[in-house]
Amino acid sequence: MPRSINTRAEIPLLTTISDTHRNLTASDGAAPTPRRSGAVRIGVIGCGAITEGAHLPAVLTSPEVELAAISDVNASRLEYLRRRFGLGPIVLGDYRDVARRVDAVILALPNGLHAPVGVELLSQGVHVLCEKPLAVTRQECEQLCQAARSTSSILAVGFVTRFFPSTELTKQLVESRFLGELQSFDAEFGTVGGWSPLSGYNLARSTCGGGVLVVSGSHVLDRVIYLFEDVDVVSHVEDSRGGVEANSKTRFAATVDGRPLQGRVELSKTYRLSNRFRIVGERGTLEVREGQTRSVTYLPSGSALRHELTAAALPSTAAEPDYFQLQLHDFVRAIRTGAAPRVDGEQATRSVALTERCYAIARPLEEPWCEGTLARLARAGAPPASGAAAGSPPVHVGAT
Repeated sequence: MPRSINTRAEIPLLTTISDTHRNLTASDGAAPTPRRSGAVRIGVIGCGAITEGAHLPAVLTSPEVELAAISDVNASRLEYLRRRFGLGPIVLGDYRDVARRVDAVILALPNGLHAPVGVELLSQGVHVLCEKPLAVTRQECEQLCQAARSTSSILAVGFVTRFFPSTELTKQLVESRFLGELQSFDAEFGTVGGWSPLSGYNLARSTCGGGVLVVSGSHVLDRVIYLFEDVDVVSHVEDSRGGVEANSKTRFAATVDGRPLQGRVELSKTYRLSNRFRIVGERGTLEVREGQTRSVTYLPSGSALRHELTAAALPSTAAEPDYFQLQLHDFVRAIRTGAAPRVDGEQATRSVALTERCYAIARPLEEPWCEGTLARLARAGAPPASGAAAGSPPVHVGAT
């Protein structure tokens, strides 16, 4: 029997469950949710913005699953979602009650809760689709993977951009040596503000695990690893100053076909960047812009032309699919067949390890406007020189 995890001292409602066997008879007095023929019973734990905008619509419109329970500690939030989506008596305040009614869960809690809750569920044999990142440390990721292995449960991770046709096409073009010898890659993603979780968990390192590198950069790091595989961090600068960073610049070194490949990633939550992923080779450049889900742009060397490439099997007039539902169906396929999901725990651990490496070697981002202000404030707050007249008014330092 796997060792239970006691998190009472730190996390409300995350108490130890020592019985690792599935209990499909609800102990709270309610009957377990009846299974629709052939459908996988799904629960959603954590009802923030990503659940409202993506996961619930994907679940409720899917013929492959049946929503059996949702849970959050915020009662008013649960009531709002119950009314908005017309949900029946499946709204629960304690995630442990969800585990008793479902085959699988979508785990959409703040990052710092992924490991304790996920390990507990997987140890009971509940399949888990965990929002990215898998956890806040590599050690926690490994605990989740071990819990999944111990009960032969599926652990999938929500890197939804892996389901974009443009991501798979980029991978195929890189592997086919379409660009010839690769020379460099770079990625930029920056917005003024942007995604704001309802709970505000991303404002603290303890609940999020980091700043923009985790919130926006997780997808970028996953793509870098997926495309180039052998990747390491060369340098990382950021503006966290002991909190969570809003801006970061990272340089990477990869190895492709035995040749070194240099890359850089710049991320921001305070200003807009070019918002694209680019790979440069001897024959030209591949570029995928933010939101470019169906095609890859090819810019041949020495030419002003731009070519939009799509996979041959993808009709140009086809409607844009729900990528969160494609991710959900991949999860269901893995549950039914025992095959690995498109992004499993081991793959997701690599991006968390890369993030840890960035933070381990982080240096302050140069901010002369900030450093100059701090220096002026320090001088303004210095004690008066000896011999200064007692009671002299303070000198105000300000812009001229």
